[in-house]
Amino acid sequence: MKFSQFNAVLPYGEKYALYNAFTQKVIFMEGVLNDLLQAAVVEGVDELHEVHPTFYQYLKDQSFLVDNDVDEVDKVKKLSKSYDENLNSFWLTVNPSMNCNFKCWYCYETHVKSSRLNSEMIGKINMFIEKTAAKPGMRYFPLSFFGGEPLLYFKKEVTPIIDAYVDACRLHQIKPSVSFTTNGYLIDEEFISYFKNKGISCSLQITLDGYKEQHDLVRFVSANKGSYDQIIANIKLLVTNGFFVRIRINYTDKNVVGTYQIAQEFVELGSEIIEKHLLIDYQRVWQNDQIDNTFHVVNENADKIAETGITVTTTYSPDNVKNSCYADKRNSAVINYNGDIFKCTARDFTTVKRAGYLTDKGTLFWENDYLERRMNAKFNNKPCLTCKIMPLCNGGCSQHAMEHIESGQDYCVHHGDENEKMRIVKTKIDEIVGA
Repeated sequence: MKFSQFNAVLPYGEKYALYNAFTQKVIFMEGVLNDLLQAAVVEGVDELHEVHPTFYQYLKDQSFLVDNDVDEVDKVKKLSKSYDENLNSFWLTVNPSMNCNFKCWYCYETHVKSSRLNSEMIGKINMFIEKTAAKPGMRYFPLSFFGGEPLLYFKKEVTPIIDAYVDACRLHQIKPSVSFTTNGYLIDEEFISYFKNKGISCSLQITLDGYKEQHDLVRFVSANKGSYDQIIANIKLLVTNGFFVRIRINYTDKNVVGTYQIAQEFVELGSEIIEKHLLIDYQRVWQNDQIDNTFHVVNENADKIAETGITVTTTYSPDNVKNSCYADKRNSAVINYNGDIFKCTARDFTTVKRAGYLTDKGTLFWENDYLERRMNAKFNNKPCLTCKIMPLCNGGCSQHAMEHIESGQDYCVHHGDENEKMRIVKTKIDEIVGA
C-alpha cells in the first residue's frame, strides 16, 4: 500500500486532521496516531500494519491508503472527463453588447459603444438554440447573458432570444434556465414582469466593489452620483419577487474591509427570503491577485455575513473537478454580438482572439482546432501532477492550462505556495466540521 498523493495532514484544534482531496474525507487523530502515521510515511506504510493493524485497516478502508499500482492522477483525469465531456448538457452565453453604463478600472472587456445585436445575428443565435435543444438526449441547456452590460438593450435584443429559447426548451421538454451577469443598475419592474409573464425563473449575478463608499468610487453614474444605493434597492426588488441573486463582491486588499455590512442591507427582508434567494460570493480582482494576508479579512467578513443567514462563499473552497467552469466543458460557447465565438467570458472579446464564429446556418465553427486544443489542455502541467490538492484545484481552468502549456511554461494558480494550498485544505475541513 501507499500513502495517497492527495492526503494532507495539519494541526486542527488539539488534534491532527488527515484530509484526502479526492474522497474529500477527513479524520481526526490524537498526537500518538499522527506520530505513527508520519513514521509510516517515511518508513513505508505497510510497517503500520504490524504496529497498529486496526489503524492501518481503517486508513485502507477510507482510501487514505491505496494500492501501490493505483494511478491516482488517472482517476482524477477520468472523473474530470466524465463531467467535462457530458453531451447531455450545453452551456450557452450570449453577449448582446460590449457597451456598458459603467467603466470599472479592472474590467477586462474593451467597451464598444456601437456594439449591438442586429436582427440577422439574433436569427442565427435562435437557429443555434433550436438545433441544440433538439439534439437527442439534451437534458440541461442553460442560457446566460454577459457583456458589456446585457440589460442595455434588454427589450429589443435580449427578449427575442429568450422567447425563442423558452419555446425550444418547452418543445423538447427541457426546463428553461436563464441568467444574467449584470451590474444590476438597470433592473426595473418591466424586467420583473417579463419573466413573470413568461412563467420562468431567472437568476442574476450582480457585482459590488466593496461596501457603499468603496463601491461608489469605482462604479458611479456621474462624479456626484454613485450606484450602490440603486443596486441594493434593485436586488431587494428581485429577491422579494422570487429571483435568485448571487452578489459577487469583487475585492482587493483595499476594498474588502467592512464588506460584511452589505449583508445588513437585507436582514429586514426576513430569513425565508435571504436564505432562499441570496448568496454572497467573494472573488478577488485578478489584477490584485497576490500572496498576502487578505484571506484573514475575507474570512472575518464571511463569518459575520453567515451569522445573518445569507449563504457566503469564498475562493478558498474550490471543487474544480466536479464543479468545473462552464468553459471547461466541451458543450459550452460564448457568442458575441457580432457572431465571434469564445469559450470563456474572462477575456477580451476582440475578433483577433476569437476561437471561431457562428455560421449562417446557426452552427459553431471552431477555428484552428481550438476546441480540441482546449479540451486536451488539462493534465499536461507537471506541478499539477504531483500536487496534493489536484482533485480540488484541477490546475485552475482550461484557459490557464492552454495558455501556459502552449507557451511551454509550468505554472501554479496558487503561485506554488504550500501555505495557500493548506489554507484550502483547512477551509474544506471547516466545511465538513460545520456540516
